[in-house]
Amino acid sequence: MNFYQFVLRYHRLVLFGLGLTFFSSFGQTFLISLFVPEFQNQFGISNAYFGVIYSIATLTSAFVLVWIGARIDRVQLRRYALIVAGGLILSTLLIAASQWVWMLFLGLFGVRLFGQGLCGHTANTSMARYFIALRGKALGIANLGFSLGEAVFPITITAMLSVVGWRLGWTFITIFILFFLPALIMVTLGRNPLDHAEEGVREHRTGSEKLPGSQWRRRLVLRDPRFYLLLPGSFACPFLLTGFFLYQTQLASFKGWDIEILASAFVAFAFTKSAASVASGPLIDRFKACRIFPFYLLPLLAGLLLLFLFSHPWAAFGYMFLAGISMGIASNVTTSLYAELYGTANLGTIRSMMTMFMVISTAISPVLFGFLLDAGFTFVLIIQSSMTFVIISIILAIFIYREADNTIS
Repeated sequence: MNFYQFVLRYHRLVLFGLGLTFFSSFGQTFLISLFVPEFQNQFGISNAYFGVIYSIATLTSAFVLVWIGARIDRVQLRRYALIVAGGLILSTLLIAASQWVWMLFLGLFGVRLFGQGLCGHTANTSMARYFIALRGKALGIANLGFSLGEAVFPITITAMLSVVGWRLGWTFITIFILFFLPALIMVTLGRNPLDHAEEGVREHRTGSEKLPGSQWRRRLVLRDPRFYLLLPGSFACPFLLTGFFLYQTQLASFKGWDIEILASAFVAFAFTKSAASVASGPLIDRFKACRIFPFYLLPLLAGLLLLFLFSHPWAAFGYMFLAGISMGIASNVTTSLYAELYGTANLGTIRSMMTMFMVISTAISPVLFGFLLDAGFTFVLIIQSSMTFVIISIILAIFIYREADNTIS
C-alpha cells in the first residue's frame, strides 16, 4: 500500500494524529520564545528569571505527564483527546489573562503539559496503537504536524505580534484552538476510533479491549534490562540538539561563522526532518523498529563529525542536514520500538514515562552546555563528548537488534 492509498483508506486517524502534532506547536519552545521579550516588558523580569520560570514549568509538566499520560490507556480516546484540547484552551486563555507572574507560570505549565507534552503523546500513542503493519507510515505522516507548525507559526505569530500585541495574540490563539481542535477530534474519531483503524487491530480487539502482542506494565518495564539499553538512544537527539540549538550563537562565533549561516542551515534541518519522518515509516513497517533503532543516530554522529573537523560554512549545512535526518526518524522509531517490545495495551503509560525522561534531558542539556562554556571549555570538548555519547548509545542499542525476530505486536 503506497502513501496515497494509505492516506485515502485511513484519512480520519491520520488527520487526527497530524492535527494534534500541529496543535502541539502552542506549547513548543520555538513558539513561546517569540513572546519572551513581551513577557519581560510586561512583568519586569530578566532573562534569567524567565528562564527559571520556564524550566520549572517544563520539569513540572514532565512529572505530571507521567500520571496524566498514562490515563490514555484507561480512558476512551475521544474523551481523552477532548480533555487535552480543553486543558490547552484554558492554558492559553490563562496566559492571555495573566496579570501576575504566578498566572504566567501556570499558563506556561499548562501549554507545556497539554500542548508540547500531551498533544504529541496522544497522537503518537494512537498511531502506534491503532496500526500494526502500517504503524511506521501512520507515525511518519502524523509527525509531519510538528514540521508544519514550525513552518507556519513563526511567521504568522511574528506578524500578529506587530499588530495586536502579546495579550490579544494569545486571545486569538485561544479562539483558534477552540474553534478547530475539538471539531477536528469529533469529526476524525467519530463514535469509535476502531472503526477507522487498521484491519488487523480491529480483528484482534475483543470486548475486553485486548490487544495483540505482549503487554507490559510500567513496573515490569523498569525491571527489563532492555529498557536501560534503549534509554540513552531514545533521548540522544533532543538532549544534544537542544543544547546545540540554544547556544548556536556561541557555536557560530567559535566556528567563525555569521549567525545568519546557522539560521539558514535550519532550512536544511527542517527539510530533512520532514523527509526522514515520511521516508522512515515504510522502512519501519518493512524491517521493524528493533532493527532500525540501533542505527538511526548514525546521521547525527556524521553531522557532529563534520562539525568537529571542518570550519567552512558548508559544514554548518551538512551538520544540520544530517541532524535533521536523525531527528525526523527519532519519534517514529522510538514509539514503534516501545510498541514492538512492550505491546500496546499500556503503551500510553510506557510512552509517557519515556517522554518524562526526554523532557528532563532537554532541561538538563542547556544547564550542562552553559556550565561547560562558562567554565572556559570550548566546543571542541562539547562536540567530542557529544560524539562519544552517541557512539555509546549506538553500541548499547545494538543489543536491541536481535529482538526484531521475537516481536509480534
